[in-house]
Amino acid sequence: MFDATQLAARIASVDAATTNHQKGQSFEQLAMYLFEHLDGVEISEHNAMMDSEEIDIVLWNAQTEAILRPWEAVILVECKNWNSRVGAQALDAFISKLRRRFLRTGIFIAAEGVTGDFVDGTGTEVGAAGIIRSALQEGIRVVVITMDDIRGFGSLDDIRNLIKQRYCKLYVHKIF
Repeated sequence: MFDATQLAARIASVDAATTNHQKGQSFEQLAMYLFEHLDGVEISEHNAMMDSEEIDIVLWNAQTEAILRPWEAVILVECKNWNSRVGAQALDAFISKLRRRFLRTGIFIAAEGVTGDFVDGTGTEVGAAGIIRSALQEGIRVVVITMDDIRGFGSLDDIRNLIKQRYCKLYVHKIF
């Protein structure tokens, strides 16, 4: 059962982490907590290591959760607990992971967000937001969640609403 107190404890663990390993692990544990309580969602893999890459979290989506029904049965989640915004290269690497697995949706959790923004819809945006926009033209959709978003969650409905909002905003070129 989702519990705001448990969420706050996991956020505190992320805030208290001092080493890169602790930061990464606590952030991924926080991310798993967010999704494992959604209806029909299970953590299938965590830190799945392959020859040339790692996937932070693999979700099994039974497609019973209303907001995730249009999503595929497998959802990849990438977690970046960086002190700065995540740039285009890291976003492009994540989108390549989706592309290589013929997946069309993913979740990118970046503590400080991503570079660039869908500001004017001219197609001249730079940075990670531009990469997300380009991927959308291929039918690949990436929802970005930040630590500020997570700090604002008090219930599962808050998570559902944010995912729904971000998913819809992709189609009008706004990732936040």
